[in-house]
Amino acid sequence: MNLSAASERWSSRTTFVLVLAMATVGLGNIWRFAWLMGEHGGAPFVLSYVCCLFAVGVPLLSAEIVIGTHGRGSPLSSMRWMINSAGRSRLWMVIPLLTCIAAFLLLVVCIVIGGWCLVYAFHQQLGSFAAMPAQDVAAFFVEQLEAPSALIGGQAVLAAAVAVLGVLGLRRGLGVYAWVALPMVVWLLGVLVRYALDFGDLEAAGRYLFARQPLDFDGGSFLAALGHALFTLSVGVAVGMSFGAYAPRKLPVLRSVIAVALFDLVVAVAAGVALYPLLAAANLEPAREFTLLFIAAPYAYGAMPFGDVYGALFFTVALLLVLGSAAGLLEPVLGVMAQQFRIRRGVSAVFLGASAWAVSCFATLGLVEQGALLRRINEWTGQLLIPLAMFLLAVFVAWRLPRRLLRRELAREPDALFAVWYFLLRFVAVPVVGAAWLWLYLVPQTQ
Repeated sequence: MNLSAASERWSSRTTFVLVLAMATVGLGNIWRFAWLMGEHGGAPFVLSYVCCLFAVGVPLLSAEIVIGTHGRGSPLSSMRWMINSAGRSRLWMVIPLLTCIAAFLLLVVCIVIGGWCLVYAFHQQLGSFAAMPAQDVAAFFVEQLEAPSALIGGQAVLAAAVAVLGVLGLRRGLGVYAWVALPMVVWLLGVLVRYALDFGDLEAAGRYLFARQPLDFDGGSFLAALGHALFTLSVGVAVGMSFGAYAPRKLPVLRSVIAVALFDLVVAVAAGVALYPLLAAANLEPAREFTLLFIAAPYAYGAMPFGDVYGALFFTVALLLVLGSAAGLLEPVLGVMAQQFRIRRGVSAVFLGASAWAVSCFATLGLVEQGALLRRINEWTGQLLIPLAMFLLAVFVAWRLPRRLLRRELAREPDALFAVWYFLLRFVAVPVVGAAWLWLYLVPQTQ
């Protein structure tokens, strides 16, 4: 058992839920979810997403947390403790290894995107994009990539902020940050939604986001819904294991994770309503990810009244969410370094922050050559490390751990809720995640 976990343990369920929400409700809900809704049939996609979120994502994240609450240490220590308690093979230790590698790689991506959001928030409040043609906004983005000193500087600031949160510890760092930042995100999203309703084309955005288009929904759409449901809850990157180690005793794990999933869903829909009416009013085609965040959004806000102020608020929301996700992703690797290698937490946090920033610099420089490193990181995490880790995690918890051990860790949950969770984990999460992982490799080979 990790004694530092006992000394840093959160005292309340509310803090645990806020921190878990801050670490999981990340950038994907702003730059990807609404686009997926529009491109994959609207209502059918949302229905599939909700089913995947609660039937697969919630059981898997809860399973991660259970390992953490049982082991009360780093992901490696918690998994080792669970393996020993159940009398299983040490080969299952591959799960935390995969998840910690994926967590560090995604931390690099967060530092890249968060640093850019900081730069764009600064330019947006200066009015740099006011009445600027769309092609000039795109040219500005290209100029930033070709001379990336400002972007790299923004990444340094974000990496330093992540390191500081790591040095402060979970209670004084991410715990305090969640109490401050999450209400701010909710309030700012409300302001942005009101602004979009006042100045955007709500009717056109509604047709794109919420219209029922069954012909646009297919097998690939379901897999997109599944992938986003798992990605948005940060399943497969050991965040659940790390936070479970610091969770208060007798935590109602399942109900806490359900609350986080509901909040995630609300934020995802609100983010789409806050931005897509402005894109429609600016006569922009729906976009995703980099194009949405760094070309379409600046142009849309720049074309609207008071767009410099509200555009800066939009990038502030993105920045707050990315910083929370990055701090959460730091924790699994930080725990391993502190416990397995006996390196002090402060030294580990500074080293990991600096290392992630260095890799993020190479990723930014490589974007001039079609984003080679960043694209590879996304492939390694999204197509190999995370799907494999999620599948192994589901099999291990559902089929290799004694039911009585799991029931003891979830003692605060009603029998009926535990039975539903156990059934979903065994007979829904395992086959669905396994089939999705196989599809990633088999379908491209048969096309």
